[in-house]
Amino acid sequence: MSSAHATREPLTMRRVASAAVVGTAIEWYDFFIYAQAAALVLNGIFFPTVSPLMGVLLAFATLGVGFVARPVGAVVFGHFGDRIGRKKTLVVTLLMMGTATFVIGLLPGYEQIGYAAPVLLVLCRLAQGLAVGGEWGGAALIGIEHAPADKKTLYGSFAQLGSPIGLLLATSVTLGTSAIAGTEAYEAWAWRIPFLLSIVLIPIGYLIRSRVHESSEFEEAVSKRDTAKTSVPLVEVFRRHFVQLLLGLGAFTAVFLTYYLMTSFMLVYATEELGLSNSVSLPANVIGAVVQGVMIVIAANAANRLGSRRIAIFSAIGLLVWAFPSFYVASLVPPVGLYLAVGVSMIFIGASYSVLAADVAQLFDTEVRYTGASLSYHFAAVIGGGLGPIVATAILDGSGGSVFWIAIMTAVAAVAMAISCVAMKKYVPATPALAHKSV
Repeated sequence: MSSAHATREPLTMRRVASAAVVGTAIEWYDFFIYAQAAALVLNGIFFPTVSPLMGVLLAFATLGVGFVARPVGAVVFGHFGDRIGRKKTLVVTLLMMGTATFVIGLLPGYEQIGYAAPVLLVLCRLAQGLAVGGEWGGAALIGIEHAPADKKTLYGSFAQLGSPIGLLLATSVTLGTSAIAGTEAYEAWAWRIPFLLSIVLIPIGYLIRSRVHESSEFEEAVSKRDTAKTSVPLVEVFRRHFVQLLLGLGAFTAVFLTYYLMTSFMLVYATEELGLSNSVSLPANVIGAVVQGVMIVIAANAANRLGSRRIAIFSAIGLLVWAFPSFYVASLVPPVGLYLAVGVSMIFIGASYSVLAADVAQLFDTEVRYTGASLSYHFAAVIGGGLGPIVATAILDGSGGSVFWIAIMTAVAAVAMAISCVAMKKYVPATPALAHKSV
C-alpha cells in the first residue's frame, strides 16, 4: 500500500461512516416525525369526523401507505443502485424524502380543503415511502462494501445507527416544540414546525453524501458485468435468491414489529389506556433511542468475537421472552414502567438491528445486493412496521384494552426471526469480500 493510499484511507472511511450515519439519520428524522404526529395529532387535523381512536387508526393507515410504498422504492432505487451506483441513488432518495416532509408541513387540514387534505397527505406519504425504500440498502452497502473483510458488520451498523439518532432528533424536536408552543398551539399549528425544519437538514446530508466515492467492490462488479447477458436485478433476486429473500424478511420482521410497537403504538397505549400526557409519554422514545444506539455500537463491536448471527438469535429469544411482560410492566407506576418497558425492548432491538445489515447483505451477490437486501428489509417493514401498529390498535380497540394477542403476535415474529437467523448460514456466499466471523 502506498503512503498516499494509506493517508487517504482513513479519510475515505470517515466520509463513508458520515455518509451512512448522517444521511440515514436525516431520512429517519423525516420518517419518525410523521410516525409521532400520526400518534399524537394528525387524527384531529385530517380525520376530525370520526372517533379519536378511529382517527388514530386512520392516521396509522396513512403511515402504512408509506410502508407499502417502501418495497416499490426498494425495487426502483435498488435497480438504479445496482446499475448506476449507490452514491447517486442515495442523493436522490435524500432529496425526495426531505421535499415530501417539508410539503407535509405546509398541507392545509380537513377544515380548510375537506377530503383533499387526507388525499394530499397520502401522496406525500407515498413519496416518503418510496424514498425510504431506496435509502437503507444504499446506506448499508456504502459502509459494508467499503469496509475490510473483518469490519463488515461494524461498518454495516453505521446505517443502522442513523435510525436511533433520527428517532432521538425527531422526538426531541417534537417534545421541544410541544413544550414551547403549549398543547393547544401544538395541536393547532406548531406540529408543522418539525416537518418544516427538514428543509434545513437536506443540504447537510447532500454535502456529506456528494463527497463519497463508489467502493472498489462495486466498481469491480460493474467492470465484470456482461451487459448483453445482464437481466433486471429484481428478476435475478426472485430467480436466484428467493430463499435468501425470505430469510432476510423473516429476520427483520420481528425487529420492525417490536420497534414500531414501542416507538409509535406505545404512545397510543400510554395516552388512551394509561392516561399519560404527550409530554410524559414521549420521553420513552428518547430513552429508547439512547438504549438502541448504545446497543448498536456494542453489538457491532462484539460481532467479530461473539458471532453476528449468535447475537441476532439471542436477541430474538430476548424479544420472545419480553413480549408478554412488556405491556404489563408499562402499566406499573407510570411513567417509570413505560420507560422500563421501552428501554428493555430496545436492548434486544438494537443488538439485532446492528448485526442484521451485514448478515442480510451477504445473502446476495454484489450485482443484485442493493435490490435483494432492500426488498428483504422493506417487505419486513411493511409486515412488522406498517401493519403491526394498525393491527395492534385494532386489537386494543376491540378487546377493551387487552394486549394479550399483541404479545402473541410479537412472540410469533420473534420465533420466525430466530429460525431465519439459524438458516442464514447455509446461504451466505463464501466470498472473501464479505467474510466475517459468525455462527
